[in-house]
Amino acid sequence: MANNSSSMRTDVSKVRFLGSARNGTHHAWAMRVTSLALALLTIGFVFLVMTLVGRSYEDVVDIFGSYIWPGVVALLFTLVGCYHMKLGMQTIIEDYVHGEQTKLYLLMANTFICGLIAAAAGLAIIRLSLG
Repeated sequence: MANNSSSMRTDVSKVRFLGSARNGTHHAWAMRVTSLALALLTIGFVFLVMTLVGRSYEDVVDIFGSYIWPGVVALLFTLVGCYHMKLGMQTIIEDYVHGEQTKLYLLMANTFICGLIAAAAGLAIIRLSLG
């Protein structure tokens, strides 16, 4: 078989399965792992929400304060969801924004906004769980 001279990939990148940025494989695996985790956590989170529908605020606080699993499920669902959202938006920004400076600012804003959402939701769930 002849050597394909039209390929722009180096021999080392073919062996290591790395793209030009050297982190594409890690990013792709992180997206798949977080989506699988979210699929499983969604089942628990939907079950949790269905058991809490129609209850008073005091009952919900009592349930979150009495048992550990509602807080853990809600917190994991929120944190994994925010990380998955960050990775997804990062992919969109990297693929469709062409200006380097604009891309940098949008990536920084994406990280900041996703971190802010995760922190606010995480603190709310922890506060709810602690009573």
